[in-house]
Amino acid sequence: MIILDFWLQVLLLALLLDLLIGEPPVFLHPVVWMGNLINFFVSCAPKRHRKLYGLFMTAFCTGTVLLAGFVIVSWGEDLISLVIAAFFLKSTFSIRMLIVSALGIKKDLEGGMIEKVRRDLKTFVGRDTGSLNEPQASSAVIESLAESFVDGILSPLVYFLLFGLPGALAYRMINTLDSMVGYKKEPFIELGYATAKLDDIVNWIPARLSLIFIFMASVFFGKPLGAVRTCIRDHGRTASPNSGWSMAAVSGALGVRLEKVGYHVLGAQYDEPGPVHIKRAVNIVVFSSLLVIAGTFLIGKVALIRF
Repeated sequence: MIILDFWLQVLLLALLLDLLIGEPPVFLHPVVWMGNLINFFVSCAPKRHRKLYGLFMTAFCTGTVLLAGFVIVSWGEDLISLVIAAFFLKSTFSIRMLIVSALGIKKDLEGGMIEKVRRDLKTFVGRDTGSLNEPQASSAVIESLAESFVDGILSPLVYFLLFGLPGALAYRMINTLDSMVGYKKEPFIELGYATAKLDDIVNWIPARLSLIFIFMASVFFGKPLGAVRTCIRDHGRTASPNSGWSMAAVSGALGVRLEKVGYHVLGAQYDEPGPVHIKRAVNIVVFSSLLVIAGTFLIGKVALIRF
């Protein structure tokens, strides 16, 4: 059995763990461990030279998971190594949790439980949810689905394909750092500067690749030409140089207006979304994710990449 085949088995097992079991308990979750390490550095942050400290924090945290990844890779190809590697790889992406969370909010919106939706959305999106109405809440969920397709599925698998488990773990640490400290406001504007820039860099190519997968999924679940046109026109309207690509593509694929009030509007010519569009967005993201996974297997087999 060649090395390539072992790592494709790791990917398959990681996918099965994600779809059948979902997220591990908090105390066993590698991303929670990453968050704890980041919180330690944040708690020790000095009042001066915070950009330099943030750069050191980013380098140390990323280097730590890279080292852990190389250690796991060095363990060989027995069954125990397969399970451990798959467990850590699964922690870098999440399909099931994304689907379950989105469909849960859809169900609550259909039931008129807007207050519950506003509370639940606080853990789902990075915006003020206290006054969102049904279309705005639907938009928030759809935008999060589209953005998470890149951050939570496409990017980690791209870096797994390119650099194996160490690459996927390093990406997840960078993205976790960005989600915790990469804000353009105090107290993180300087502390998270290096992290935010690095996150923009590592997501640059996957964000643009997302249009290809969303376009293909839209052939079955939406409007493929609408996805391309809206993406090309509106991808630059978001504050992030990357998130607008997948969000604008999904906006066009569904034919709905996506708005973060006071920040951006994507697909302004379309009608506002509703709960039914959340289900359609889930279909597009799930099918796009399956295409990404199929592509990873195909490229791995054809190119004989040795991790």
